[in-house]
Amino acid sequence: MQKSNQEKWILYSTCDEDSYSELRALDITSNDRVLAVTGSGCRTLSLLACNPKSLISVDFSPGQNYLLELKLAAIRALSYDMLLKFFGVEDCSNRWEIFSSFEDKISPQAFAYFSANRWAIDKGILFTGRHELFYVRFVAPLMRVLYGKQLKQIARAANLEEQREIFNKHISGFLWNLMIRVGFSPLSIQIILNDPKYLVEMNVNVGDYLIERLHHTFNNHLVRDNNWTSFMFYGKYVEYQGKRCLPHFLLEENYHAIRQATTKFEIVTTNLIEYMKKMPEHSIDKYSLSDVTSCIDTPTFTSLINEVVRTGANQGKLCYRNFLNKQLIPSDLEDVLQRDQELSDSLYHDDLAFAYSFEIAQINKIENQVADTRTVAGIS
Repeated sequence: MQKSNQEKWILYSTCDEDSYSELRALDITSNDRVLAVTGSGCRTLSLLACNPKSLISVDFSPGQNYLLELKLAAIRALSYDMLLKFFGVEDCSNRWEIFSSFEDKISPQAFAYFSANRWAIDKGILFTGRHELFYVRFVAPLMRVLYGKQLKQIARAANLEEQREIFNKHISGFLWNLMIRVGFSPLSIQIILNDPKYLVEMNVNVGDYLIERLHHTFNNHLVRDNNWTSFMFYGKYVEYQGKRCLPHFLLEENYHAIRQATTKFEIVTTNLIEYMKKMPEHSIDKYSLSDVTSCIDTPTFTSLINEVVRTGANQGKLCYRNFLNKQLIPSDLEDVLQRDQELSDSLYHDDLAFAYSFEIAQINKIENQVADTRTVAGIS
């Protein structure tokens, strides 16, 4: 298969976001019409586990949407134990044979895409995105060399106090800070992502920011219960007392929920804003927009938020994350997009994917429309 630039190998293959935060923010119900950014597909699948009325997952990258197709097909076709083996969580010797059985379960384009990348299927698809390979091939091996003993102790830590002592006394310090600053410098991030559209603007010092956030997560969240820090520093999902730390969508109860969902589900490959411009007004109840601010500039972000206001239903909810580029809800839209400061702050503290801050808002159209009507009528 000839790959176009749009069909380059996937950037994300597993969760680097905490879906529990998304679900707290959006409070999905069976009546909700949900719009999501696909990314790795994991967050979309967590939303699907809530069985909303409809769910549209949009991404400009065909590969990311092909991955979502593959994950959903695997969930629907395989037993839970076999699913973990196929995805790469557990050992498996016949992943290619399993994948071949999906030919009539995913689109011809998706099947051709992964057939041209057999290495990723054989390795276990969750571990093969360009982003994930940075941790599997570089970060985790380096951590084993520099902090192998301490990482083993942290994985077995009985409680948070024990983990804090190990991290603060034996990991945190000059070498740790230097490694974070070099490993997550703007140049390093450009090399890792290898995709210019993901770095339009950066308005944070990434190295210093991540040092502070890693200090926060090691002091507030047990690594053995945190699937993302587990993946980052061990290159796998660690197991503690017979229980493996897994992303939300891969927990057995959510595997069953996804299989049983009756949601009207659609995967769309296009520019998100252009797609939203074609949607009717008041057609979406909940927006799950990932860290979309990391790959768009400020004018584009403003256009996106204006489309949220136009297409959003009254009392709907918006959730997006900030990482490389901190974008707040525009001040002229604060009346209609009413930010939940308390929840945003709480998620920033509790989120297991420690790098993100949150913007959570409720769409309040009726009150805003009443105010506009009173102004036009000259009523104070």
